[in-house]
Amino acid sequence: MTLCETFRELSFSTWTHLGRARRIGHQPLEETLTDINMLELKDRHADEVFTRTFTRPQEGVNGADWEWWFTDGSMTKWLGIRVQAKILKLSSNRFEHLHYRKGRTYQAEKLKRVAAKDGLVPLYCVFTHWSTGHLRNWWPCGSFGPAMENFGCSMLATKHVDALRRNSHEDGLAPVMECAVPWHCLVCCAGYGGSDLPERVWSFLQQGLGIKPSGRKPKEAPQIGIRERPPNYVWMVIEQERGQDFDGPDKDLRGVVVFRDRKR
Repeated sequence: MTLCETFRELSFSTWTHLGRARRIGHQPLEETLTDINMLELKDRHADEVFTRTFTRPQEGVNGADWEWWFTDGSMTKWLGIRVQAKILKLSSNRFEHLHYRKGRTYQAEKLKRVAAKDGLVPLYCVFTHWSTGHLRNWWPCGSFGPAMENFGCSMLATKHVDALRRNSHEDGLAPVMECAVPWHCLVCCAGYGGSDLPERVWSFLQQGLGIKPSGRKPKEAPQIGIRERPPNYVWMVIEQERGQDFDGPDKDLRGVVVFRDRKR
């Protein structure tokens, strides 16, 4: 099974989990679905997926960030993403913590600031389900035909979250999902260009989600986009010895996942 196939299957299973939860009146946590999906990815792709979970920060239901790193088979190209997961509140059909604010600082602003400092792409991963209707009037994927279940795990650009916040803190299901794309688009869509995994992901992010390279000079901060080496803690995730312990780069990072392209 390829990473593409696994991403699609996990999106379908997330959709199914949330559908069952809706039916019985149970609200799962975003941390639960994140852990289940990371476990399945690692279990199915032991030679391609490397994970490390850090001590959970004290932010409760408002969640913590993950870093996803995509590399080629020889690990000479790298692309990093800083991801914040959000789950749909099934009883209200709203993403009630999408615009979470601590003090005067919105979580989205902090996500963008930390990502920019480290040369990462800031994105949201939303876990979702809807029971009736099509909701979407357009289909963003060129690799597979339309299916609602593909949106069980979806990616959302921070610029869309910013626009929703400016629009009276809108967090309803339909407006949030209007600009979301299935998360399998990250690893499946070769039509945007790119000969290996990090290049394909970067091409999709630019053309599919409108992500732009940073305008910073290299000595000020790493450029957003493809790089030759990741931070040292990412290497440690790959090379960690059994029982070895180390901390993440900041207290709000829940874990790191490395996706390595299959050697050709």
